[in-house]
Amino acid sequence: MARDLHDEFGQCLTATTAFAAAIEAGAQDRPDLAADARSIGKAARRMTATLREALARLRSQDLEELGLEACLVQLVAGWNAQTAPRAVVHLDLMGDLAAVPSSVSTSVFRIAQECLTNAMRHGRPHDVYLRVERLASNDGVVALTVEDDGGGDPTRIDVSAGHGLLGMRERVSAFGGSLEIGRAARGVCVAARIPLVSANAGALERKAA
Repeated sequence: MARDLHDEFGQCLTATTAFAAAIEAGAQDRPDLAADARSIGKAARRMTATLREALARLRSQDLEELGLEACLVQLVAGWNAQTAPRAVVHLDLMGDLAAVPSSVSTSVFRIAQECLTNAMRHGRPHDVYLRVERLASNDGVVALTVEDDGGGDPTRIDVSAGHGLLGMRERVSAFGGSLEIGRAARGVCVAARIPLVSANAGALERKAA
């Protein structure tokens, strides 16, 4: 269902936004028509944001059925369908992500969603790099990095990202992990590390209960 919604409504909304922009650009001598086109574009963008939120809720079910890797691939494909070639999201997956506990998988997916949204909303990137890796140190760590070249200011993200950033911090801290936001070569870099030891311990406790 999530895929059908994205393919049908997502493409229609993308086309509507593009047509509205074209009409506005060609209506220099018609301020009234240009204003109507801007209104249509704004409405389409609001609908796109609402659709993305609905897809996010549906895809939380996909995490259990498809797994983290497949859902991240879908997430990136969805963004590229909307933003390419203006902005392209690149995905790099490493390590055994199939064995990551479901609670961590959900948090990693949500953090990736929020980071990509922030990269597109608060900057003007040409390339965004999403990397998710399971490291073998100790009982295992999942490391997520999102880096863009959109020229954003990391010192302003705390203010502009609002509750989204707070949600990311809460997800990471729930597992005793860390979240760092800093400057990349030409934009912003967000790095999260979630240790699996606490998630594995929680799973064992639930089985014993």
